[in-house]
Amino acid sequence: MVKKKFTTTKKVKGRLYQYFRKDGRYVRLPDDPNSEEYDREYWRLMRGGGALSQRFTFEKLIKSYKQSPKWDRLAPRTKADYSKVLEYISDKLGSKDPTKMRRSTIIEAQMANRHRARFANYLPHMLSILFEHAIDLDWQRDNPAKGIPKIKTGEGHKPWPASAVTVFRKHADGLALLIFELALGTGQRASDLTRMEWEHIEDGGIWVTQGKTKARLWIPFTARLAAVLAATKRTSLRYILADEFGRALNYDQLQKKVMAVRKTAGLTAYSLHGLRYSAAGELAEAGCTDQQIAAITGHKSLSMVQKYSKGASQKRLAKEAQSLREQNKNGS
Repeated sequence: MVKKKFTTTKKVKGRLYQYFRKDGRYVRLPDDPNSEEYDREYWRLMRGGGALSQRFTFEKLIKSYKQSPKWDRLAPRTKADYSKVLEYISDKLGSKDPTKMRRSTIIEAQMANRHRARFANYLPHMLSILFEHAIDLDWQRDNPAKGIPKIKTGEGHKPWPASAVTVFRKHADGLALLIFELALGTGQRASDLTRMEWEHIEDGGIWVTQGKTKARLWIPFTARLAAVLAATKRTSLRYILADEFGRALNYDQLQKKVMAVRKTAGLTAYSLHGLRYSAAGELAEAGCTDQQIAAITGHKSLSMVQKYSKGASQKRLAKEAQSLREQNKNGS
């Protein structure tokens, strides 16, 4: 059989697929190039019909992605983060054709936002997800955003030193103190704190289902957290962190409550998420194994556990090393 103009093949997992390619666009053809169905679809595409007649835009791509199972599987907090970037992409590129996007253009957009490094790094990440979806739709075959290096953001979140923890406790009371002690005592993300309920408390601890990992954990209370919870006046029959009307606090409200104290106490260098690092650090310094730390933090990857507890682990090991050093001196 003579190969038709604008046709090509692609092997995926050992199977060969037929494509019509024109103007940088790929459209899947029926599998059998000798069939009438294949011939009919080929000539329809040659006349500019079918999938080639549609105009590809980022606006359509974003809409399709948000209607896909991939979007449905995302945690609420991840959806919120992604939505901010998708809104930016829609505003800047909504009418543009994603199949004609060049890698250099993506890098330029990333660098144009380098003054806000976290957002700048989200751009190629989010575009890469959109391009993968475009590939699933047979809009294109390549992902120009894949593998673009991140801009260095510095140390990012860092654990609170003991002195900072002490200062915060001196300046905080009520809801702000409860948020702080829940974050430090349980080692959970702020978004997970918002879903904690009184009925989740059991046997001196609390059951948590993490929004990001879906991991279900039972976390025993520290003595300080247990004391703060016992002294807390309940404003809600359901939620532990609630406003005066009994409504659960959302993520932004939690951040604002803690930020108000951080500003007053001169602790703006330390974030609410940094308390998760502090919790892992305290556990590491106490001599806990990576598996024991993961049982509290819920990390599935031990490399992430090590990232969170690296400083404290080094400190504990250094203390042990110096202690052995002194013992050896005294014994000689």
